[in-house]
Amino acid sequence: MRSKQSRSVLFLSDMHVGSAYAICSEEPYIGELGTTHKPNKLQKQLLGFWYWVKDGLSQDPHVLVLNGEPCDGANNKIQGQQSWTSNINDQIVDSYKLLSIFPKKYFLMTRGSNYHVQTDATNHEEILARMMECTPYSGLFDIQKDMKKENTSTRTDYYLNFSINGKLFNVTHHLGFNRWFAYRTTALAREMADMEFLAGRYWDKNNTPEIVVRSHVHYFVMVRFSTQIGFTTPAWKFPDSHLFRGGLGGTAPSVGGIEVIIESNGKIEILPLIISNKEYPKHSILNLTE
Repeated sequence: MRSKQSRSVLFLSDMHVGSAYAICSEEPYIGELGTTHKPNKLQKQLLGFWYWVKDGLSQDPHVLVLNGEPCDGANNKIQGQQSWTSNINDQIVDSYKLLSIFPKKYFLMTRGSNYHVQTDATNHEEILARMMECTPYSGLFDIQKDMKKENTSTRTDYYLNFSINGKLFNVTHHLGFNRWFAYRTTALAREMADMEFLAGRYWDKNNTPEIVVRSHVHYFVMVRFSTQIGFTTPAWKFPDSHLFRGGLGGTAPSVGGIEVIIESNGKIEILPLIISNKEYPKHSILNLTE
């Protein structure tokens, strides 16, 4: 039985709103046309899974973390061909609608790939962070402590450190990708080992992160050492044509979120909320028997 002092953290990432192969709300608005998008079959399934994650939480999140890429951006590599909108304003508004269904005390964000979330010098994740009343954060050298709260310029950074019940989380979006299932833990385990070498540099020796969270790769894996837990987060986008350039193998994403419970005594519980293979959207088959 969990204590009243237990705290829950929900990690979501890689929503890629705007893609025809990614999640969207029931009725996304297209501003320039003054109309709405009619979600396709896959998007309806993904929205159902989104609510399934919410309903599957063991408790209301104390902290909701979006670890990068709420929107898909202009998707220049396929010239926006598989997007219901390439207008980032529409994408951000629909991301806001989706994220707003989750209760939380604190909302935190990191920054994803510039390809998806940035136009010239404008970071669109920062815009979403303000809409979501994200807790202001700038990691390096405690820059925010040198600024008055009303003048705080940023609410996101490329990495995030926070502590709950004495356990330190280190969160950033990027990590190396591997199509080979047998090696999918390699990049994460290497990152966790490198974090040990950073002890005493980026953090005081006694504040080395115990929970390492990464995203970007669209699949879930977890590595646990005696002093560390690390995992990658699922995604909310299925492959578009660009992702099939290396073949079909290794392209199937994990879909869902990760709930982490931190008890007052420091006990850590990792609860993946990931759809099963049975629930997984299936490819269509053309039957030419007749």
